[in-house]
Formats: sequence, structure tokens, C-alpha cells
Amino acid sequence: MVKRMKRFKDIKFRTKLVIFFLLAILTVLLASVYNYFSLQMIIKDTAEMYEKTMELISIYRLLGYFQNEIETYLSTNSSDSLLAFYDYMNQIRGLADSLISNVVYTPEGIKSKNVGNMIINYLRHGEEAIIAKRGRDIEGYTSSYARTVRENNEIMRYIEEIMSNELINTSDNYAAISRRIQFATRFNNFLIAGVIVFVTFMILSFSFQITKPITKLASYAKKVSAGDFDVEVQSDSHDEIGILYNTFNSMVRSIRKYIREIEEKARLEKILNEQRLNNLKMKNALREAELLALQSQINPHFIFNTINIGAKIAMLEGDMKTCTYLENAADIIRYNLKGLDSVVQLREEIENVKSYVYLLQTRFGDSVNFSMEFSGNDSALDILVPRMILQPIVENAYIHGISEKEEGGTIGLKVSSDDQYVYVYVTDNGKGMSREKIEELLGDSSEHEINLSLSSKTGHTTGIGIDNVIKRLRLYFNMHDVMDIRCEGGLTTVIFKLPKNKKTEE
Repeated sequence: MVKRMKRFKDIKFRTKLVIFFLLAILTVLLASVYNYFSLQMIIKDTAEMYEKTMELISIYRLLGYFQNEIETYLSTNSSDSLLAFYDYMNQIRGLADSLISNVVYTPEGIKSKNVGNMIINYLRHGEEAIIAKRGRDIEGYTSSYARTVRENNEIMRYIEEIMSNELINTSDNYAAISRRIQFATRFNNFLIAGVIVFVTFMILSFSFQITKPITKLASYAKKVSAGDFDVEVQSDSHDEIGILYNTFNSMVRSIRKYIREIEEKARLEKILNEQRLNNLKMKNALREAELLALQSQINPHFIFNTINIGAKIAMLEGDMKTCTYLENAADIIRYNLKGLDSVVQLREEIENVKSYVYLLQTRFGDSVNFSMEFSGNDSALDILVPRMILQPIVENAYIHGISEKEEGGTIGLKVSSDDQYVYVYVTDNGKGMSREKIEELLGDSSEHEINLSLSSKTGHTTGIGIDNVIKRLRLYFNMHDVMDIRCEGGLTTVIFKLPKNKKTEE
């Protein structure tokens, strides 16, 4: 018994509902079939009794009409009566033939057959009377008429007797039918009551089986919503409720695991953020030190050489050219003495380049040609840049490009802009640079490698190389793509890409 109950509990609710509805439908179907056949039998019996009774009543009524038409025709010789006579005769003969042919060998059936035979004789005598009347055989139709009256009375009494007996039998039959109807009604009511009780019981049973575990599950869900993730519901069934319990337990376990993962992730994220903050502080300190180290790379020989040359020219020339030279030299000295750790406007860098180029042209004559072009909004020259970024490039163009050419060369400076960037082009027609050298200059250098030795790049003025400028621009603008170098058609072009809006530290 326990095993059977266990098996029933393991059945799916869907299967249980199907079984329940099938049983209910089967019960109602059986009741309906029983009621249908019982009703059909009652209807059949009632119809048979009704048909017999109506058949005798019809014969009884037609015999009266038929006898009246015989009397009417015999007394009036009316053609209408004659037509009515034959019409009634045909109807009565059909009913009589039916009584004879459909006889059931019971007392009532034999009596019905006798009525049929008596009617056939009666109709023959009636027809003989009509024929005698039409043949003016007074004696013939008088005797035939007398027989019809006698036979009509006999048939009528016989039918009345049969109908009386049928009435008694019908009463008994109706009583039996009434009892059968009462029994069928009581049985149907009992069956309906049983179905109602069964359906009610099944509904309550299903409701209890569903609501009780769901209520239990709801209480556990409240605990989970309150933060208690250690709950776990137990179920010994394998139906939908068991599946729901298992799914709930899996969900709680997943939530518990997910919360632990979140806590662990938050802990690791905290540690990582602390590490990132420390690394950022170290990185900023390193960049600050690197920037200071790079900006300190100014060749002190510049001041000496400039003043020395100015003194020699002043001693030899003694004119305004010497004065102008010394003024430009003083401007460059004053510009450098301000310190490389500060920023200036781009226009100040350009003015410093002009002073530097004047010194070159004064020193080396027509071997250096300089041109400058500006297109765009004049406000582009107001952007802030690190000090000493243009003069080293111009200096490098002369030292490594033009100074070795016998016929001299040309250095061009061009400034343009768009919505985001200011572009500065420094072009020379010197010997150019190899692709390997360009890739070396524009490539990434390790952050921890800060080479303060610039002996290999030492020039006659600043001693600041292109790589120094690139590093300082990248550190200042916090972007990598600040410079490009192109060698095309005998021209070397250094392109500055200076953002109008400086990026913040990421």
C-alpha cells in the first residue's frame, strides 16, 4: 500500500489531471449511455402503444364515416357520396391489411388480426350494396346494407372492447414506464451526485497537494529574501512540486555561490584598486622625474659659444649687424634661462626659432634659407606646449641635413589646424633619414630607461635630440601619436600633431 502511494506521489500532476478527467468523463459517459438507451426503450414502448391506439381510433372513426356514406348514397344516389365511399374504403382497406400483415401472435395481436378480417368482409358487403344500388337491385342492396349495418356494429363493439382492454394494458404499461423513469431518474441523480462528490474530492486533493508545498516553498522564499541563503527545502516526490523544490534549491545554491564570488571579486577589486593607485603614484613620480631629467638636458656650451661669437663679430664689425646678432642671442639665452619645466604658447616657440635661424644665417651666411607659412585661425598659436620643442628640430635639420651640403639648403616652417589639432611642419632638403632611423625615433622606449647622456646628440646649441622632444610631448599631452617623420622627394618633414585639448591622465 505504501509503495502504491509512493508511486502515485511520483506521478506528474499533468498525468494525474489527465487520469482524473478521463475517469470523470468515463463516468459521465456511462451514465449518459445508460440514460440514452433507457429513454430509447421507453420511447419505443410508448410509441408502439400510441401507434396501436391511434390505428384503432382511426379505423373506428373511418368506419363511422364509411357507413354514413353508404347510407347517404343509398338514399340520395349522390356522386359525391360515391366518391367519398371509395376514398374511405381505400383508407380502411389499407389499415385492415396492416392489421393482418403485422400481426403479433399475442391475444391482442390475434384480436387485431380478427378486426382486419372482419373489416375486409364488411368492405365487401358495403361495396356489394353500392353495386346493387347502381344496378337498381332493390332487394340486393337492401340485404347488403342490412349486413353492413350489422357488421359495422359488431366491428365497432369489437374495437371498443379491444380499446378498452388496450386502455387497461396501457395503464399498466404506463405504470411500468413510470417506474422505469423513476428508477432511471434516481440512478441518474445518484450518478450525478457521485460524480460531483468525486470531482469535489479530486479538486480538494489536488488543491491540497499543490497549495501545501507551495506555501512551504513561499516561507523558504521569504527567508531567502531576508538574506538567509543557507535554506534548503526537502521533497520525496518526483512530480512537478519535486522539480520545483529541486529548482529552488539549485537557485539558492547558485545565488549563494554568486554572492560569494561577488564578495571575493570585491575583495580582489579592492586590492587591485589599491595596487593601481600605488602604481599610478609611482608612475606619476617616475614621469615627473623623467620630465625633469629630460628638460635638464640643455648643452651649457650654447651660451658660451653664442657669447664668444658675438664678441668676435662685435670686435671685427662694429656695426648694427653685430647689435642685432647680440640681441637675438640674448633673446635665446633669456628664453632658455626661464627653464624647461614650464610651458609656453606655440607662438613663443616660433619666435624663438626665428631668433635661432637669424643666428644661423648670421653665422653661416647664404648656406641657410628659411621660410615660414601659417594658415588657419590665429588662435591656434595660443595653445600651450612644452618649452624647447621646435628649436631642437630646426637645429637637427641643419646639423644633420644641410650643413654637409656644399650649396646650402632650405628649412621651412608651416603651421595649420583643424577642429582638434594644430599641425607644425618642419621641412628641409638635406640628406634625410633612413626608414630604420625614423622607426627607432618614433618607436616606444621603455619607461624605466631614461638616458641622460646626450653626448651622441650634442649640437652647437641646445644638444636636445628628436627623441627627447618626442618623449616630452608624449608625457605632456598623454598621447603617443604626437609626431610623424616623412622622407619623400628629397625632402624630410617632421610633423607635430598637437591636440588643442590636452588629455587628462587615465
